[in-house]
Amino acid sequence: MSKPLIYIDQNIIGLQLQGIISLAKRDDVTWVYSKEHFAEIRRSDEPAKYLDVLDAIDAKLLALVLDENWKITGEARLNESGTPHKHYDAYIEANRDVDFDNTLFDPFQVWVNGGGDEGPLKDLSEKFAHQILSLTSELPFDTAEMIGKVKSIKPKFDSMIDEMIVNGNDIEKTRAAFGDGKGAIGSISGEQEIEKIWEIISPTMQGAEISCDQFFGFDPIEKQGYESWPMYLGIIGCNAVLDISGFQAEKKCRKLNKIHNVRSDAGHIAMGAYCSAILSEDKRLIKRAKAIYGYKSIGTSPILVTRVANKSIQPTADASAD
Repeated sequence: MSKPLIYIDQNIIGLQLQGIISLAKRDDVTWVYSKEHFAEIRRSDEPAKYLDVLDAIDAKLLALVLDENWKITGEARLNESGTPHKHYDAYIEANRDVDFDNTLFDPFQVWVNGGGDEGPLKDLSEKFAHQILSLTSELPFDTAEMIGKVKSIKPKFDSMIDEMIVNGNDIEKTRAAFGDGKGAIGSISGEQEIEKIWEIISPTMQGAEISCDQFFGFDPIEKQGYESWPMYLGIIGCNAVLDISGFQAEKKCRKLNKIHNVRSDAGHIAMGAYCSAILSEDKRLIKRAKAIYGYKSIGTSPILVTRVANKSIQPTADASAD
């Protein structure tokens, strides 16, 4: 019988470092982390101390399985070999080889969430064009046609951004347009949270012929070459929709210097879906995970770690987010 896989959020590693919680290598469970941890660790001043914790508890790396075209297959594989330090070094090297700015669309996401300012948004098309040209500059074939297409897209991109700015980004008006003028979505709890949100929003979708799955990002109309949209991407998309609609949304989703943390939270929930349980001190993350896993009938148990008298209680399988 295989051991349960327990996915630990980045904040659990922090609790371990502070001596607030005590995790150790165990024979009955496998502690799990993902490359999303590396993205967070990379932003720290001392990556080694976080990697040391993962090493000490014998945590294993869970990675998405990609096909020959680098598309997500829907599966994930546990890497039983190597150390967190070696995997992290490989991650850093791989990202160094590809000159890609994963913060490129942060101004767009922040604006849609009701934050940010016009400056970074107006610079988006120029940065996008620069990114594409940079990525294609070393290709061993004539890229003149591709460059021409990129340049032709820029005016349309600028026009779209200008229209967004003119329309404004008052998040309360956006939520009211979705039928939630009184903030009811933010106070939804209990079971079937996604379904309850859809009950509020769906009347505003009449005539659009859009399903709940489509609205929340699990079955996008444009599937970018996928026959079936991967659950991982669906969970990422659903978190973005929940930021806009206001369910367990935090102010950091509207801050340009914090949006990467929001992306990491979504990534942890998505990777946790491949495990037996996900462990976190973040109550909002756990509530979102519970809502999403429940809606998609995912068997992962979201477990909340709480502090009592400046100490954390040990996580239990029946911990509740409510």
